[in-house]
Amino acid sequence: MNTASILAVAALLALPAAAQAHIGYAGRDFGAFDASGGVVTIAGQAVSGNYGWADGLDADFGDSHKLRAFRFTLTRDTTVTFSVTANAGATATSVGGLIPAFSIYTGLAHVAPFAPDHDGAASTLAHLASLGGVPKEGAFRALDDWSIGNDSGDPLSVLAYRGHAADTDLDGFASGSFALGAGDYSIFVGGGHYIAQLDATSASYGLRASLAVAAVPEPGSVALMLSGLGLVGVAARRRCAH
Repeated sequence: MNTASILAVAALLALPAAAQAHIGYAGRDFGAFDASGGVVTIAGQAVSGNYGWADGLDADFGDSHKLRAFRFTLTRDTTVTFSVTANAGATATSVGGLIPAFSIYTGLAHVAPFAPDHDGAASTLAHLASLGGVPKEGAFRALDDWSIGNDSGDPLSVLAYRGHAADTDLDGFASGSFALGAGDYSIFVGGGHYIAQLDATSASYGLRASLAVAAVPEPGSVALMLSGLGLVGVAARRRCAH
């Protein structure tokens, strides 16, 4: 490990206890969706700082403590729409003004009974050091695959990037639709205001998140619909012939 990597490790370990919360999905699990689809909204959430997602665009990655992780499961291939809205009253201490942004990944961070993942875990630090380049601020990557580990030495969790959306017009709202296959997914939500990291107060920004999963017609329903369309076409041609 070179001097730069040692300094990066020291910076991560020096984070205050409040910022050392590990990745978890408690209260942020949208659930599993089958062919019937559905819409679920989760309110009462907040993220520390207004820059966590934007910081993950850097070559030195971002600190996952500055984002909130959500999860969901699909049992069928379908299209999902995820939306985030700034919400000043989300918690007793949250403020308004979040510039939301998010990324969707295939895969999950470790969940119970495994120990939770975090940027300061020895396995995470070893992985980041092995990548070379500039010292890393954390493991989070906004537009790429990334890996993170826990304190138990379990294999690293791998989060494969599938897409993102950001509040480019600064109205406190970000939304995007994605065609996804069956499987488990993570969504990491954070602030998209890169310069906000210069604000030492790192306020708690409230948010509300919504996931809409499109219904998938059953094969039998599709067949009936197509056969019905075929009969309509035949009838139309007969009318024209007469």
